[in-house]
Amino acid sequence: MRVFKLLKYLLFIFSGSFLALFTYIFIRSLDPFSLVTNYFLRFDPLIFLTNIKNDPLTIGIISLIFVLTLLLGRFFCGWICPMGTLIEIIDFITRIIPFGSALFRTKKNQPLNFTFIRHSPSLFILAVIAPTIFFMPPVLQFFHPNIWIVRIFSLSLSGIIFLAPLIVTSLISRRFWCRYICPLGALYGLIAKFSIFSLKIKSCSHCTRCNACPMGAANYKTGEIIKSQCILCFEYEYSCPTRGFEYSLHTLPPNLPKPAFQTYSPSRRNFLRQFSTLVGGLAIGSILSTIETRTRTKLLRPPGVVDETEFIERCLRCFQCVRSCPNKIIKITGVEAGFSNFLTPHLSFEEYGCDYYCQVCQTVCPNGAIPLQSLKLKQITPIGKAKIDTSLCVVYKKATNCLVCEEFCPIPEKAIVPIEKRVTKDKKSITLRYPLVITSRCNGCGICEANCPVTPKAIQVFKKPI
Repeated sequence: MRVFKLLKYLLFIFSGSFLALFTYIFIRSLDPFSLVTNYFLRFDPLIFLTNIKNDPLTIGIISLIFVLTLLLGRFFCGWICPMGTLIEIIDFITRIIPFGSALFRTKKNQPLNFTFIRHSPSLFILAVIAPTIFFMPPVLQFFHPNIWIVRIFSLSLSGIIFLAPLIVTSLISRRFWCRYICPLGALYGLIAKFSIFSLKIKSCSHCTRCNACPMGAANYKTGEIIKSQCILCFEYEYSCPTRGFEYSLHTLPPNLPKPAFQTYSPSRRNFLRQFSTLVGGLAIGSILSTIETRTRTKLLRPPGVVDETEFIERCLRCFQCVRSCPNKIIKITGVEAGFSNFLTPHLSFEEYGCDYYCQVCQTVCPNGAIPLQSLKLKQITPIGKAKIDTSLCVVYKKATNCLVCEEFCPIPEKAIVPIEKRVTKDKKSITLRYPLVITSRCNGCGICEANCPVTPKAIQVFKKPI
């Protein structure tokens, strides 16, 4: 039992260290000069499938996690996952506050809905997500724990709102997200079903301490610990009065008599239920993937984005580009642009344009949705095209020379050029210099729009020439 207690303390050290590491990496990854990428996103198997790369390090780390899961069980969720640690902190806080403590004491010894835990909805969610990873619409981005914790750390409105259900559900059940929703946990749980080592109950005094399991994986009545739900937290095993827990090889040697305390053997019914859950989820996900979603949009995307569909599929909605943009021109898209564009970044040139020499968003994007280009290629890849509204431009409207747009245009050969024309104003002949956009030169940086002195802007950048 001392071993289990030691493992519990090691869990605190490991999970706390990985949360601290995640925080450090998150802060550093926002700095384009740090050359630090968010490894929690890079080494994630589900995110990797949205943008498969021939990267030996990424493939190696993901393979190592899978091998360790096959060997040890669902260790990632308990020992590494930053979202799991954050939820554990929230659960702890809700248990020590008076109201939360009263609820926790009430629910602590309640009978577990073991069937619901065994057939967790998270497995169904994973099955639904699986086909949409390779096609449309983007579903993974709204269920992935590592993406949500990045949004929380970004202090974005959606991240802060997401904290509310985490807090509420912690009053209902410990690790509610991990038990019933998380698709990444379901993936590791699916692999953990075949793990070589596992936690087992050898004997039991029916003291009900197993009900303290944060994942509801232990059932003292049947002597079962659900491998797909057990995250190896070792939270209560050391206090077992009969020392009835054992972490060892999963299978017993052949032709040995069964122990007096019978361990659970999965039945055909449970297998069929889980198989039906997977098939049903895959079917729904496949149907969703065939639904045509609106990818054509007038939204201006960050520099380098040329394929809208590819951008929507790869974009994690993590907001790192939003937080890092020095000019604060990258904004978060709301529901008005449709589900496929929801929470994706777009550009707004109300105050500033996209700096001609800046590649911050391309550098910090963790999944290549905003492709990293050479500076020269970035400067010539059009974000959109500028167009002058002659009904608003002071040169056309008031016969007054301006050309602020031409002065601020960063293109060396100038994408906006003056066209001189003699006109009569107040009975005098004057020379007006009308701005003209050379579309082939314009990269849609929006600097002209940001500096236009009239309101509404007389020159604006559009997705394509109108």
